[in-house]
Amino acid sequence: MACSESDWSSCNMLISCYTAIGDTERALDAARRTLAVAEKLVLSEPANGDIMAGAVGALAKLGAAERAKEWAERGALLDPDNMNMRYNVACTLITDLGDHDAALEMLGPYVAGVGAEALDWIKSDPDLDSVRGDPRFQDMIGQADARLGVSNG
Repeated sequence: MACSESDWSSCNMLISCYTAIGDTERALDAARRTLAVAEKLVLSEPANGDIMAGAVGALAKLGAAERAKEWAERGALLDPDNMNMRYNVACTLITDLGDHDAALEMLGPYVAGVGAEALDWIKSDPDLDSVRGDPRFQDMIGQADARLGVSNG
């Protein structure tokens, strides 16, 4: 697998692909490559939350939980309005790091501004299954439903 020096996204997607087919070695290799590219790119784009989200996922896959959380915090500080980053980091915090508190904090602003289509996705995304019973998550969804005039019947 080859990734260009600026294409962190393709390497990042390969982590999920290899994980899905059970190829742990290639998933770890893709994570190492994603991280290497992300680390280079943030030197020239230090506030690019999308790159930081990719690094968070790679670090989580590599077992570097504390460093992944540091990158997540950095992303939230430097690119707080990047909702794509918030959602992807929240999913990683839930599925790979088990940090539901940080994930819900990251997810809050995203859910507060989503449209109906994204809200439907949130309601069915399996990455969020382990927080569905959390009252904070339920409150977020309830507030979004009310804002959008969605009936729960």
